[in-house]
Amino acid sequence: MGPTAQAPKLPVHPLALGAFALSLVALLLASYGSLYAEKHLAGSPLREARGSAGLPAEPAHWYDRALSRGEATVFGGRIDSKVLALTTRSKVANYSLQMVAFVAPLVAGVVAALLGGWAMTAIERSATRYGGSLQAVFAQLIGSFAAVIAGCMVLSYYVWPLLPSLYTT
Repeated sequence: MGPTAQAPKLPVHPLALGAFALSLVALLLASYGSLYAEKHLAGSPLREARGSAGLPAEPAHWYDRALSRGEATVFGGRIDSKVLALTTRSKVANYSLQMVAFVAPLVAGVVAALLGGWAMTAIERSATRYGGSLQAVFAQLIGSFAAVIAGCMVLSYYVWPLLPSLYTT
């Protein structure tokens, strides 16, 4: 049996790389918005429902205690408390954090998914000049996922409080 010839390695299309990077940023922001931003936003529905239970009083695990000591050393206190105090006294900070946590990942996810589709079209039209189908497809998948997560958070944060109590109880 003779040696097999390998196909030449094609350069990845720049649009595919950009779309993939944007989709990862959108996923990171959507994860922050869905998992952690409610602790930082003064007046958020979930924070109001929790009451004072929104911030843990004392960390339970050793790694949480180490993180808490590191935060206190670097920032002079817990980051959660500092950001909450900032969003409580400043409407600009509160609205800015809402935009970063909810709106930015929604827009970035949709744009990343669209760019991934356009990158696939450009790769297919270039015949054998560019590769990057994997990055383009994953940009579509990850960007769409981030947009769905952020869209759910936008609905739960902005629309849910407007519903009549018949639907929310």
